[in-house]
Amino acid sequence: MILSIKEFILHGVRIVFHNSKFVILLWAINAISAVVLTVPIYQLLIDSLGQSLYSDKLAVDFDLMWFAQFQNIYKIHIEQIPLNIYFVVGIYTLIQTFFLGGLISVFHQPQKNHMVDFFFGGVKYFYRFVKILVATLFLYVAAFIINDFAGDLIGWTYSNSESVMGDFVIRSLRYILLIFFIGVISIIADYSKVSLGVKDSNTVFKEIYSAILFIKKNFFKVFAIFLIIAILGALGAVFYNLLNRFIPRTPYYYLVITFILQQMLIIFRLYIRMLFCATEVSLFKDLSAEVETGNIINN
Repeated sequence: MILSIKEFILHGVRIVFHNSKFVILLWAINAISAVVLTVPIYQLLIDSLGQSLYSDKLAVDFDLMWFAQFQNIYKIHIEQIPLNIYFVVGIYTLIQTFFLGGLISVFHQPQKNHMVDFFFGGVKYFYRFVKILVATLFLYVAAFIINDFAGDLIGWTYSNSESVMGDFVIRSLRYILLIFFIGVISIIADYSKVSLGVKDSNTVFKEIYSAILFIKKNFFKVFAIFLIIAILGALGAVFYNLLNRFIPRTPYYYLVITFILQQMLIIFRLYIRMLFCATEVSLFKDLSAEVETGNIINN
């Protein structure tokens, strides 16, 4: 029997909380990546303000003059920071791809949810998932290039026009379509990985095509569940931003509260990411099983 959208989400929530131990691992990697990115900037700030009373003033009111001087003095060091960011983001993406293989393996076979099974699934599917990651990156780049061309075309079309409202509407639709295409690409990438994991297949491009057919056939349910979970994640960020407005910046111990709230938001987002994976595995297994059962009966 095919479950409803609500039942799929509730089933995914139960699976995620039953495997909450993996959130600690995901959070630890996230924290290590954050430390690697912030240490260079922290060292520059310590070198600039470590022995200065001016840091007390900056904690209350930001000074643009000091910031301009800081940029000028540490120009060479600051220019190297983007390279560090690209490197860490690349490593972080590969690690998350590895972890996704472990999550799909565990969610596919809930009885095998030990750390050993998690890492075994990560190793088993890593190379295949990296191929999908590379294909996905090309699709993202293509989407942004097309979006830029569309922006240039809109600018050229309305260059001699006084229709401000028309230009605003068209540009808004352009960004909405970009978000939609990014969402569709993400869904295709996720279900391609799920298809590879559930079927234990080695034919990557065949499973990408299979995932596209699956999404096309079940588009409403697939997109509805994806959208609902994405909205839940967005609501968590909105709630954090609203709550953060009421937390004072001084004295310094209030920063501890802000830090705790930030970590709670990160953990919530990790649960949301796991919920995406859990619902996608359940949905793919349930609907694929119905199709196979129907074919057997017809034969």
